[in-house]
Amino acid sequence: MHSIVPPHAMNILIVGLGEVGSYLAKVLSTEGHSVTVVDPDLPRMRRVADLLDVQAVHGDGSRPDVLDRADTHQMDLLLAVSNDDKVNMLTCLFGKRMGAKKTVLRLRDTSAVRRSTTFYKKNLQYDLLLSLDDLAAGEIVKTVRQDQALGVEHFAEGRVQMRRFGLTEGGPFTGQLVKDLKIPKGMLITAIDRDHEVLVPGGGDDLRAGDEVFVLGEPKAIAAFEKKIGLAKGSTRNVVVYGGSGIVLRVCQMLQREHVTVRVIVEDRGDAERLSEVLKGVVVLNAEGTDLNLLQEEHVGECDAFLGISTEDERNLMSCQLARTLGVKRTVALVQKPDYVSLYQQVGIDVAVSPRLLCANRILAFVRSRSISTIATIAEGKAEVLEIEVQPGSRLVGKTLKAAGFPRGCVVAAIMREDGAVIIPRGEDELRAHDQLVLFVLNSVQDAVLALAGVERD
Repeated sequence: MHSIVPPHAMNILIVGLGEVGSYLAKVLSTEGHSVTVVDPDLPRMRRVADLLDVQAVHGDGSRPDVLDRADTHQMDLLLAVSNDDKVNMLTCLFGKRMGAKKTVLRLRDTSAVRRSTTFYKKNLQYDLLLSLDDLAAGEIVKTVRQDQALGVEHFAEGRVQMRRFGLTEGGPFTGQLVKDLKIPKGMLITAIDRDHEVLVPGGGDDLRAGDEVFVLGEPKAIAAFEKKIGLAKGSTRNVVVYGGSGIVLRVCQMLQREHVTVRVIVEDRGDAERLSEVLKGVVVLNAEGTDLNLLQEEHVGECDAFLGISTEDERNLMSCQLARTLGVKRTVALVQKPDYVSLYQQVGIDVAVSPRLLCANRILAFVRSRSISTIATIAEGKAEVLEIEVQPGSRLVGKTLKAAGFPRGCVVAAIMREDGAVIIPRGEDELRAHDQLVLFVLNSVQDAVLALAGVERD
């Protein structure tokens, strides 16, 4: 039985039928999009083709003749999500040149790209880059810091954070006008959720008890704001991390930025030495994460959270369960196999994070929002956080923020420069070509904002 075709049905090409690609093929075909899949593994491709309403093409997606057979020129969206970074890079490059309107590039290792974002984006011609490690690290830190049911989102590799704070009667900011607030430098109040209505405040708006306030800025500034508002008392201050994978370094760096004390248990001696060189102020222990005596000696039961984030699911599960028996408040486990997520939660792990599931769900959010630039959806879709690049020749280039003409209902919350610098801007800051802007935008003004920036809304 065919699904109902959505009003904006798209032609979507998925290259790579690993866990990410297969999951996307299933959901997107069920939602009524026209899906074509490409994979060199014939039995795997046949299994997917037999189960789903998709077109299947056998072959290497990085070869132009294979992409030609898959009608790449007709595609609204090409998803290069195989397990091979080089295949994905070539797929994006050839796909765009052959006529695919938008491309999404999934990479395992983003270290080279991070050092030269503009060069890679210009030459590989992708519209969106997704790294499993980056997504998972952001999600893990978010769950660790999710105190008192407050939402946390990370952008710009964790250097920009968005948090939501509830205001109470008699609180330090309740009843004050926005222009009179003494808030830390390096952050902005971007929006207020009041009685299920989201508004972007001006200086003359007041804050009221019951408001949920969205703030965006540097983690350090937001931690200072949290302290001022009187919410930091129960926050996470002491975390033990088990694992030596690439994700461990990112998680530790992000937690350090938020002044969390971190200890790392690493089984491989070489990995332990590398991490201890890079991570200043972090205690790195070369030991087994499933050694109960070690966990007891290190008083793991007294820490606020234990993260089992090695590359082996079974060891993550076991180390988390041991930490839990010792009394740790919160356990978070990394799960490579998406099917195991619900199983982990059944056996008592507080949070199971699947990088592949996160990657697939982020892509689904883009497809559903119709905008490749959406990085977070707020208050059931009433507002979005967008990330857009200032195009050379755009009317924004050379203008200060206050003269740029952004409508009320839009806040430029952060600017990422080509050299990697991140600025929490004020009105006098000037916009340059190739700046990446993080924008908080109400739905009602999204089209006007995208038109101003010269970004097409499909």
